[in-house]
Amino acid sequence: MKKLRIFVLVLALALVAAACSSDGDDTTTTTAGGDATETTVATETTAATETTVATETTAATETTVAPADLKTDFGVDVEAGTITVGQTADLTGPFAPLVAPILAGQQMYWAWVNGNGGIGGMEVLMETRDTNYQVEQHIAAYDEIRDLVVAISHTTGSPQTLAISDALEEDSMIAVPATWYSGWTDTNIAPTVLHTGNPYCLEAMNGLDWMVSVEAEEGNDAPTLAIASIPGDFGFDPMAGATMWAEINGIEIVYDGSGKIIPGQDQKPIADAIVASGADLVYVTTTPTTFSEVYGAALQQGFEAKWSGSGPTYNPAFLVSPIADAIQRDWYGTFYMQPWGGDSAGMALTMQLVEASGADIPANDYVGLGVVEAMIVHAALEAAYASGDMTRAGVLAALRTLDNVDFQGMAPAENYTGSTADQIQRSITLWRPSVANLEAGGSGSEIVESDFVGPTAESFDFQEACFQF
Repeated sequence: MKKLRIFVLVLALALVAAACSSDGDDTTTTTAGGDATETTVATETTAATETTVATETTAATETTVAPADLKTDFGVDVEAGTITVGQTADLTGPFAPLVAPILAGQQMYWAWVNGNGGIGGMEVLMETRDTNYQVEQHIAAYDEIRDLVVAISHTTGSPQTLAISDALEEDSMIAVPATWYSGWTDTNIAPTVLHTGNPYCLEAMNGLDWMVSVEAEEGNDAPTLAIASIPGDFGFDPMAGATMWAEINGIEIVYDGSGKIIPGQDQKPIADAIVASGADLVYVTTTPTTFSEVYGAALQQGFEAKWSGSGPTYNPAFLVSPIADAIQRDWYGTFYMQPWGGDSAGMALTMQLVEASGADIPANDYVGLGVVEAMIVHAALEAAYASGDMTRAGVLAALRTLDNVDFQGMAPAENYTGSTADQIQRSITLWRPSVANLEAGGSGSEIVESDFVGPTAESFDFQEACFQF
């Protein structure tokens, strides 16, 4: 348990340092079956060849097309027997503490795939670049690897991913974003960027449906709401969802701070406004460091309310910080998949991969997210291989035939066919922060309900992105 506490404390310190950093090596190359070179993600990853969990989307399939018959262009080397997937990832910016375990999860997953026969006998490699969560650096990182890879299995950030979306479409390159902007489900916005999980605006509706039901159980049938966020789609998309939720349910918004949280500036005015509003519910979307500044300033004034926000707003490091008691009382968490320790076959596989890797990676919800991202690309690559076309266009075409990418209960299955309305993901996992869960070897996220769909999210007629630029 001491090791877990040290890791989370390191995350907390790294988060503060990353928020102030603009430096960092922007070139990282990792190999799924071996050590990482100049990288912050887990090293010495080995294949979990003895795992007893096998799924349709994770187990390597038998060769159906002779390698010589494969159509290829970029990132697939039949002669060398390799398939290369890319990652444009924030390894040194504000979300680095969350992204590092995501990439560790991917690295372990691809090592497991390789140890179980790869894809038609070919080994999957990772080609990673650091973006520092900067748009220009993200564009440069993609330009560096675009001719080296057949797919992007991770891209950090909505503005950053939107900045390369035209290039991705031009290249017929599929990309899995670590961002839940509702525009990824809107088939008119970025057709090669793949949605995964509940989009920010529906996540807000689900979280607020949950919190208002708790308020009702406590005897408050008319709670009020305060909202605040950073600018951009990461901030405005969930605020659009919260605003629509309030209109649909007749809830008064007593403070609207959409786009008013600016990282690096004094957050006390935001906290003061939330406190002055007297809101019963607070929905905030920002970076974890900035959230702690807003929340901490409100706590200092004795303010109590039910707080929630988009998944990346929260950091498990809060549970080993001075706000631990308060965050357990106030935070109502939502996440796009089961947190660590969930009772699904997919989570069992993830936990087995961590144990088999021998890497010093304690319980962390974002490791499983990396596995989910890799599973999506794996399913597309397997389908493309079976069709005999592993060009980037072939992988994209194969992906668009998948209407039930199954994560074995770890996350809701995804559909990549049909209309925007057909593809929307409505369910999410509800959880509460728990020091007891952390001390028992968990990630600190105590699951309340998996596959939750609130009444507002369930009935919402989703036809286009909730927020559009």
